[in-house]
Amino acid sequence: MRLKKLIKELGARNALPYLVTDPVNIRYLTGFAGTYAYLVVGANRSHFITDSRYEEYAGSILPKSVELLLQKKDFIDSLRSVLKERGAKELFIEEHSTPLSLYRAIKTRLKGVALTPGGDEVNRLRMIKDEDEIDVIRHAAKIVDACGEHLKKIVRPGDGEWDIAVEIEHFFRKHGARKSGFDSIVASGPGSSMPHYVTSMTKKLHSGDPLLVDMGCEFQGYNSDLTRTLFITSIDPALEAIYRVVREAQEAAVSAVKPGVTTGKLDAVARGIIDDAGYGTYFGHSLGHGIGMEVHELPALKEGETALKKNMVVTIEPGIYLPGVGGVRIEDMVLVTAKGCESLTGSSKEIIIIG
Repeated sequence: MRLKKLIKELGARNALPYLVTDPVNIRYLTGFAGTYAYLVVGANRSHFITDSRYEEYAGSILPKSVELLLQKKDFIDSLRSVLKERGAKELFIEEHSTPLSLYRAIKTRLKGVALTPGGDEVNRLRMIKDEDEIDVIRHAAKIVDACGEHLKKIVRPGDGEWDIAVEIEHFFRKHGARKSGFDSIVASGPGSSMPHYVTSMTKKLHSGDPLLVDMGCEFQGYNSDLTRTLFITSIDPALEAIYRVVREAQEAAVSAVKPGVTTGKLDAVARGIIDDAGYGTYFGHSLGHGIGMEVHELPALKEGETALKKNMVVTIEPGIYLPGVGGVRIEDMVLVTAKGCESLTGSSKEIIIIG
């Protein structure tokens, strides 16, 4: 069904054959979860090029409309044979993921074939989730929510950031996830002022520390993403002030999610509240991002005119980061519904003091 939809859209703008190089997009279209493959999409037949390691596996899952081709020499040699069989003089190439080195190699070796940028059609299709995808994402969100509740019960002063990260990974796997969707961010004290802090293997939690935890799991090929900022035994008044601003901005942005609203307008809702409170210079990143087979995918919730549509799943994650003091970020996953939205993560956003 997904491949047929792609073929229809590419055919409507005469953009076939089309080369898909991104492994995630290939998995989306065919179900293949291996590490080496290329997909040449055609109007009536598509070719799946891989090597002998995946012969049995690929042959067992590919739809009948996709022909398996095992490369003998290398990928470009196999691509040449496919294009020759089709009589193709032009090849449209997936733009965002095709390495420049591969593009140059194809251009050098396939004389007489024009290479044309083909856009990011598969990424665009992936923005709209079907009901099966939404069900899986819901479950991934439930796992990360449960992990958040688990951490509130066990984290204490003296625990190591790394120990908490290991506990997160253990919890995910014990509850049905294949793995973490990304390296968990466990940022305590002043480290929480760095939006993409690298969790320390030696640093311990101290009384009075903020603790920013950004985590997510991969469940059946789809991801979750949740951030909460907790406080160890007490809360600094400066951090309490920014917590309340971030929460107001985050909840206002979530409430504004609906079909038709643009990413720029949504970003402006949260950014305006933070600006008005005097912290605008301390919120430097975008409001959020799409999420699904990858943790970060389209649409990007930043200044722009991309309109949200029903069945998109996005994150809403404003933050304020005070260098040398600490930071606060609150993040939820949100499903765009027919008339508004549904928050897929439900962990409390009240100020939580633990330990």
